[in-house]
Amino acid sequence: MTRKALLLAAAGATFALEPFVARLGIVASAAAMVALGILLALAASGTLTALGAAGGALGAFAQGALAGVSAAAAGAVLVALCFGERTLRVRGAGPRLTHIAAALGAGAIAGALASAYDASPLAVRGVVVVVCAVLVALPMLVAADDPLAYGLELFSAQVGAPARGALAAGAELRRTVDDELLDRETRREMRATWRGLHQLAQARARLEWRHGGALRRAPEDHRATRAVLTRLDQRIQEHVDVLTRAYTAVDAASAAELSLDDHALDATKIKGTTLEEVSSQLIDTDPPAANRVEGEVAEMEAVVRRA
Repeated sequence: MTRKALLLAAAGATFALEPFVARLGIVASAAAMVALGILLALAASGTLTALGAAGGALGAFAQGALAGVSAAAAGAVLVALCFGERTLRVRGAGPRLTHIAAALGAGAIAGALASAYDASPLAVRGVVVVVCAVLVALPMLVAADDPLAYGLELFSAQVGAPARGALAAGAELRRTVDDELLDRETRREMRATWRGLHQLAQARARLEWRHGGALRRAPEDHRATRAVLTRLDQRIQEHVDVLTRAYTAVDAASAAELSLDDHALDATKIKGTTLEEVSSQLIDTDPPAANRVEGEVAEMEAVVRRA
């Protein structure tokens, strides 16, 4: 929810400040648009990545080049490139094309609206900015892979066994867990462990890329490097095992907590027992007494509802 709010704020700021930025000098306006483009791209990615920042900067450059030709084209290219890093994380060709089309269409409409109402009163301009921000957020409706899971999967394809299987398992685990179930302290520790796993995977892939061929040709000549690779493989597997056990324990604790919550069950039992007793009394008592019992039933039901 926080990431979506940041995206809306970044998109609103981009289209709200664009007319004012264009009135600055050449250098100042270019720098400001690049900054806004990077801000929008990082908000769209949901993480700090060099690829996302590069896409935002390139989108701002393309927007500046096309602004004098077509506001719709400028907006389409800006938004599409700002969502470029997220587009790579969309799984499947069909969803990825849908994501690209949504980014292009939303950007084109937002750019055209922002340009058409450039000189409108402040209140109208504010409404247009809100509409543009909502439009820019439309590609978020297409699900994308988690950034960390995507990175681990990429690294798994670049390394050999046993690290390949461990990283693939880590990526799959990342896609299925929900950190919102964790308390603040545990969430911080988990994030540190995930970062450690990502750094280990990066180091493992770098060694594989630099020395993989030499290790396969002459393994006896690179014993030290092979020892480092073995240690990295062990550490990667340890991280994945620890994370798996930790999330399993969290799920078990959450399920146990739910199983102990008997408030609604007890209230239902009390109400059912009360109604059974009252039914028996109604059958066995005279009408005046039955009326009194009905009043008592109403009072009991009110007490149960309040409980």
